[in-house]
Amino acid sequence: MENKNIFKYGWLLFLAMLTGGWLSVLFGKELSWDLAYYHFYIPFAFLHHRYNIDFWPSSYIHQFFNPTIDLLSYFLITHFTPRMTEFILGALHGINTWLLFLIARHFIQGRYQNVLALLLSLLGMYGPTALPGMGSFQNDNLISVFILAFTLLQIKALDLYQKKERNNPTVPADFQHVIILLLIAGWIIGLGFGLKLTAGTYIAGTFIASLILPISLRDRIKILLVVGIAATIGMLITSGHWMYLMWQKHRNPFFPFFNNLFHSPDFLFINWHDKRFFPQDLSQTLFFPFYFSWDGRTADAPFRDFRFLAVYILFVIAGIQWLWKRVQIIRSGNPSSLATTNFLSRYWLFAFFIFSYMIWQYYFSIARYLSVLEMLSPLIIYLLLKSLIHNSRIHVIFLFIILYTLAWSLSPIPMVRARWYDTTFFNVKLPPPVVTIPKATVLLAYTAYVMESDPRPQSYLIPFFPAQWRFVGVPFWKGQYLSELTTTSQIYSQLHHESGNIYLLTSDLNMPALYQAAQKFGLVPYGECEKILSDRQVVTHQNVLLCPVTTAHSAPNQG
Repeated sequence: MENKNIFKYGWLLFLAMLTGGWLSVLFGKELSWDLAYYHFYIPFAFLHHRYNIDFWPSSYIHQFFNPTIDLLSYFLITHFTPRMTEFILGALHGINTWLLFLIARHFIQGRYQNVLALLLSLLGMYGPTALPGMGSFQNDNLISVFILAFTLLQIKALDLYQKKERNNPTVPADFQHVIILLLIAGWIIGLGFGLKLTAGTYIAGTFIASLILPISLRDRIKILLVVGIAATIGMLITSGHWMYLMWQKHRNPFFPFFNNLFHSPDFLFINWHDKRFFPQDLSQTLFFPFYFSWDGRTADAPFRDFRFLAVYILFVIAGIQWLWKRVQIIRSGNPSSLATTNFLSRYWLFAFFIFSYMIWQYYFSIARYLSVLEMLSPLIIYLLLKSLIHNSRIHVIFLFIILYTLAWSLSPIPMVRARWYDTTFFNVKLPPPVVTIPKATVLLAYTAYVMESDPRPQSYLIPFFPAQWRFVGVPFWKGQYLSELTTTSQIYSQLHHESGNIYLLTSDLNMPALYQAAQKFGLVPYGECEKILSDRQVVTHQNVLLCPVTTAHSAPNQG
């Protein structure tokens, strides 16, 4: 009967998706760095086999990301109007609100169950990354749908297990229906993990949380095996084709990640990940929410949000209370671990939250990758207060004070948006001579290893050039050309492999540095630069230039 509630609240799903789509359109079309860098280019490259045309040194990390999830972005941008693109994407992100409501409703009892569950779900979406992420192509609000759906099914499976266990503790629980829920849950989170590897944070979190459940070791192993096998199948469905391609090309199915294990000769023997936002010392490691909650140091732009600070403090207090109760139980000799309703699912949710956070802080410390826990934190605050304060009136007062403070003090992460909608999404206007030149090679400056001071890439422009134009990436590091041992010779070989027009493409700010790098490939300026116009340039106040160059031996004699 309980599972029917998922479909009973279909009206809320409709309203959540409608609101998500409306907010996305209201915020404007998203034109962020990530979209300009790779979210639009990599699905285009995959569909049009650009890997056999364009050339990118291995320092262009993002070309190796699984393009499957970005096929949705590419399809929406190329087949729908900008408004419809944003509305559809925002509507999909709105599913998170519905899932949060169902998860909260699972734990909340009483007369105002639905009202409180809806309030907690709305506050979950009113977060520093979730709110500005409505209609964003960064995919965090899309992956969260998979993780939250998994969470919902996981707690329902554990609740069903607990009910069977309590009815007759001497007989092992009937796992038939529990296993079905766990299989679907594991499959869903596996799909999300295959689409975006950062979801692995939550797979590791649920693995540890399930491992320490207060149930028999045999049942814990069953849960881990069922979820693990289903998650593996889900991952292979969404990522298996890409893993096979990376193995064929680079001998590393996760290339370039985990290359400390696979030792592909095409990348450094390291497990590469972005380390910009890590805690800097022991104090920050132990009390990280006390730092990033104020200044938003875990994102490219500042934000302020105190939900993790509140959760941290409440968990510490609840932990002290729990230890005290355990001592009292041991003294009394009357343990009752599964005595309360939803104990097992609540225990798992707390452990899932804690360990997922710890893995995130150790491995990423990037705010966007914590969006699922950001969404769940209002519910966690409610449950922790419920365990600490048994007087319902006092509980409501403290809950209102904390949630109101969180909502009032929130300062979301700013997102690059354009609040105007024309006929196409980017409104790219190439220089007129481009369409008259069927074949050319373009050197495109890009940021190597993610550095704020380096050239912003313009990969999203590539699909608008003639199909026979090929692009060669030129990596920069801290504003200077990255001259790796093989990079210069590889680029030189690419340039001189075919004859034809050659151009440089980057912003006017970075063009002098790109000219200097071009000299290493035997290229010199050859004519006036032309401007490339697009809505991305309008909102970032950049001028993007396309500048002709030629080989030094073929340049006209200037003397």
